[in-house]
Amino acid sequence: MALPILQIRDVTKSYNTLQVLKGISFDVLEGTVLGIIGASGSGKSTLLRCLNMLVPPTEGDILYQGQSVVSRRVDGRDVKKSERELLLYRTQVSMVFQSFNLFPHMTALENIMEAPVHVLRRPRAEVREEALALLDKVRLSHRRDQYPHRLSGGEQQRVAIARALCMRPRVLLFDEVTSALDPELKGEVLTVMRDLAAEGMTMVSVSHEMGFIRNVADEVVFMEHGVIAEKGNPKEVLGDPQTPGLQSFLKSVRD
Repeated sequence: MALPILQIRDVTKSYNTLQVLKGISFDVLEGTVLGIIGASGSGKSTLLRCLNMLVPPTEGDILYQGQSVVSRRVDGRDVKKSERELLLYRTQVSMVFQSFNLFPHMTALENIMEAPVHVLRRPRAEVREEALALLDKVRLSHRRDQYPHRLSGGEQQRVAIARALCMRPRVLLFDEVTSALDPELKGEVLTVMRDLAAEGMTMVSVSHEMGFIRNVADEVVFMEHGVIAEKGNPKEVLGDPQTPGLQSFLKSVRD
């Protein structure tokens, strides 16, 4: 039985008077893929940024391996985690963004090696060997010495995935990573994500790729107006939507 690696407990997020998340709770089991779907403005990306603690929740808690990543108890009171503690957490729960965010002055190989060498202080030779293996995993060994402007969008996104993997995370968060890509390039990225799922990587993916969610995800969450409107097995939830919101959303997207 898989155990929760992430636990989200009654998370809310407000910006002044605008409440974007309204009491979100669910578990992410280790070795599983969770898909998060919903229309624009439903709170999906805000939720993912809360999971990565790029955006701290207004209320509620997020636990990683049973420990809060929002705060810790000091002398009987809750104290927010320090930036150093959050940085260490983000090496374990890593985000891949819609925008590739590669360093333009570094080659594909150098982009992948940068953080493990300078943040984790791992030996350069060891990191280089691992980075080359990851380039092979994402089918880009032949492009290792190319700069980002010489790579297609799909290639840049695969480098970004390899870069995240080189930090040896326990969980990967994907925020609409194929939305800016042409259909042919989407396939390249989705193939890598399918491979990672088959290897047992824990993943949380905000996506409009219904085919991927249906066939790869173990669980799907449908968000609407900052709440979870439906949740469950993707084939059941997507095959027999219970709410008007999900019925309308599924009509608006294509596999």
